[in-house]
Amino acid sequence: MILGIGALLMLICAVWFIILSFQLGNSTGEKVIWAIVNFLFQPLAGIIFFFVKKAGLVPMILGIIGVVLYGYGFTTSMGDVMRTMP
Repeated sequence: MILGIGALLMLICAVWFIILSFQLGNSTGEKVIWAIVNFLFQPLAGIIFFFVKKAGLVPMILGIIGVVLYGYGFTTSMGDVMRTMP
């Protein structure tokens, strides 16, 4: 459950940053590069985008929370799997 919520938050964050990339980019090339980087390297790219463009505080925080929840959900689910192994 927590794993899914974290993944959903990371997806929302990535889409939000892609939209911001196209809204705040100066040229077409810059828009496309920021969009690709934000899609592939969340939340690190979101943090860099926030400090470079001075926009996107809310999606950056959502991305960080999503990564933390995803990591917590993954480690707890792996613990359950390891306990049930013969």
